[in-house]
Amino acid sequence: MAANDAKQRFPAIYSLFFLLGAGLSFVMLATDTNLRTDFGTMSSGYFLHWYGVLAIAVADLVGAGLLLLVRTRTAVKIGVVGSGLIVVAWLGVTLTYSQVGFASASSFARYLFGITYYGGDIRYLYDALLAVYLLTFLAGGVDLLVTRHAQAASDGTPPSPSSS
Repeated sequence: MAANDAKQRFPAIYSLFFLLGAGLSFVMLATDTNLRTDFGTMSSGYFLHWYGVLAIAVADLVGAGLLLLVRTRTAVKIGVVGSGLIVVAWLGVTLTYSQVGFASASSFARYLFGITYYGGDIRYLYDALLAVYLLTFLAGGVDLLVTRHAQAASDGTPPSPSSS
């Protein structure tokens, strides 16, 4: 029973990563005027990237809820895939540099993720979110590896490369 409790405890802890990501995303949505107004060029409505961050925040909340309700290894797998996709999206947004008036993807990346402050309202929020999603991906991946080997050891069979 103790091993089963431990297996069900990780998804609850893992959900905290997603809640942290959602919280930071909501802070970004509320405070980043560049994100809301496309660097001041829009006076009404919200810019497309704002909706992208909102979608990620909602996905984080859904993922956290799934992990808390289901608490299975499959839910953790979904969380790992989801956090990996968010990392790809977070890095891929730099390819939309022309939509926000930057000359290149690297200059937009410096604005979003650079150590040097280039102005704007997002100082370190993108960096923090990227770090949260990377840690979420890694923590879930490590848990899947550990539980795969623990599950195989309890069954008395070595894990095969295709089992998960």
